[in-house]
Amino acid sequence: MTPEAIAKQYLSESLVMQVATLHDGSPRVNSVYFVSADDMSAVYWMSEPRRRHSEDIGSDPRVAGAIAAKADWPVAGLQFTGSGAVLQDKQELRAVIDRYNDKYHDAAKGLYDRIQAGTNKHLIYKLTIASMELFDEVYFPGGNIVPVSID
Repeated sequence: MTPEAIAKQYLSESLVMQVATLHDGSPRVNSVYFVSADDMSAVYWMSEPRRRHSEDIGSDPRVAGAIAAKADWPVAGLQFTGSGAVLQDKQELRAVIDRYNDKYHDAAKGLYDRIQAGTNKHLIYKLTIASMELFDEVYFPGGNIVPVSID
C-alpha cells in the first residue's frame, strides 16, 4: 500500500483526532470528532465558537492534528499541519455535514439549516492541510516518519 492509500484509510476509519492550537504562544490539544476531504486536503470538525481551540484559531490560524489509527503496539497514525478557520463556503459546508451524517449516523441532522439560521451553537471548522506524515510501524517498521503527498 502507498502512504497515500494508508492515509486515506486512516482518515476514513478513525473517529477522533487531536487538534493542537496556539494559546498565547503555548500549544493546546483538544480531541474532536472529524471528517476529511476525499483528496486529503482538509479535515473538518464541529465546535462551539467559545471553546478555547476555536478562539485560538481566530487569533492564530496555525493548527496541527494527529490521528492514532492504531494505539497499541505497533503504533500507526497520521500527523499534519496547516491552517484553521471557520468553514464559510455554503456548498462545502453542506457536503461536510453530509459526511458527518454518514460517518456518525445522523449526528449532524438538520445542522446545515440551523447554522444558516444562526440558531446552532456549533460551527464547522476546517483545517486546510499543508503537510502530512504517517507514523506507522505496521506498514513501515522501524519507526520512520513517512511523508504523504496531498492531492
